[in-house]
Order: sequence, then C-alpha cells, then structure tokens
Amino acid sequence: MKTYDTLFAGLFLAAGIVYEVMAFRMPLGRIGQPGPGYFPTIVGAFLVLTAAACLIQALAVGRRGSPTEEAAEDAAPAQSARQTGKTWLLLIFLVLYVLALQPVGFPIALTVFLVASIWVFGYRKWLPVAGIAVALTVISYLTFVVWLKVPLPLGILSDLLD
Repeated sequence: MKTYDTLFAGLFLAAGIVYEVMAFRMPLGRIGQPGPGYFPTIVGAFLVLTAAACLIQALAVGRRGSPTEEAAEDAAPAQSARQTGKTWLLLIFLVLYVLALQPVGFPIALTVFLVASIWVFGYRKWLPVAGIAVALTVISYLTFVVWLKVPLPLGILSDLLD
C-alpha cells in the first residue's frame, strides 16, 4: 500500500473539510447576488469530493497491490525524485504566496505565484507564461473582488485599484 498517497489524500480531505466549514461561516447570498461565501462553498465542495475520491482510490489500490505500479516505481526512481522536488518547490511557492499576500497584495502575489508554478511544471517561454499569469490574475480579480465583493488585500496597488 502506498501510504503517501493515502496520507496525501487524507490531508487534502481534512483541509477541504476545514475550508468548507470556514466557507459556510460567510454569507452565501443567492445565485443572482452571490455573497462572499458563495464561490468558496462551491470550491470547498469540489475539494472535498475530489479528495474523498482520491482517498478511496488510494485505499483500493493499496488493498489490491498492483504489481505493474510497483515495477514502474522501481524502474523510474529519478522521475519520482524529480516529481517530489517539484511538489516541495510548489509547496514553498505556496507558503511564499501566503506570506506575501498581505504586504504585497493579491494581484502581484498571485501573478508571481502563477509564473513560478507554471515554470515548475516545465513551461519555459516567459512571454506566454507572463500572459497566462496576468490573464488569470485579472480573471481572479474580476471574479472575487469586483463580482463577489471578497475583500482581498490589494497591498501596494490599493490606491490604484480602489
């Protein structure tokens, strides 16, 4: 049984449940006039469902003990180490994003986080990466700050975007 798959899915399920509880504490609003808790509740539900499915799959694979998966793991330890390194790097970027969110602000922190994350996944052309990151940040800003009225920190851009 791959305990790290089970542990990972279990941790995400726990995080999803905590996220969903926090989302339910915010006003939901209506579909025509969503409140600040509307979108987080939907995201939390998807997170809980996805994590639960991953946990069930990890437990089912662990009971069966697939020999082809074990052979594939033995054949590619370098790729496994590379994937682990990418996971840790993304975790570090996520922590840095959280730390930068308040002082730097949501738009800049998210753009830098997205550029770094896309780079970790292997896409190295900077102009398209920057374009994707900026586009996703603008969509996020319009969705959360303008439409859903979520009070995200704007940081150093507060005078410009208020």
